[in-house]
Amino acid sequence: MPTIRFTGPALVASAEENVDGSLDLISDKATLESLNGMSYEDEEFSDYLYDREETKSFAEYVSGGILSFSYDTSSSSLIGSIEYLLSRPLSADEVEALEEYTIEQLTDGICSNFSQERALRGEVTPFINHEELSYHQAS
Repeated sequence: MPTIRFTGPALVASAEENVDGSLDLISDKATLESLNGMSYEDEEFSDYLYDREETKSFAEYVSGGILSFSYDTSSSSLIGSIEYLLSRPLSADEVEALEEYTIEQLTDGICSNFSQERALRGEVTPFINHEELSYHQAS
């Protein structure tokens, strides 16, 4: 089955806000390694494809889209990914629309829900740097 995976470096925000409301970024190896294998399965990125005009036309061919994180030992960094299952390969225009949709979910939608849940529990929160997002489509 074809897939498309969006990946990017993950940053990790502290659980506690500073006086000005900002969060510190955490980069120590132990914290990053502890997030290896973490995923957010309460929502799938494909759940909302029909809600957008730009993705509605190919939404039936896309499923999945779980937010997950893995620790890369070679670079000592955390990598975030979202992998969709496809019932057919996507065209270049469809990939572009799916990428824009994925970035919107990373900056607001699903990832906002994920971050808020972790913050309420006082846990550090990883998030994907959407400005460095890349993808690989496999058939």
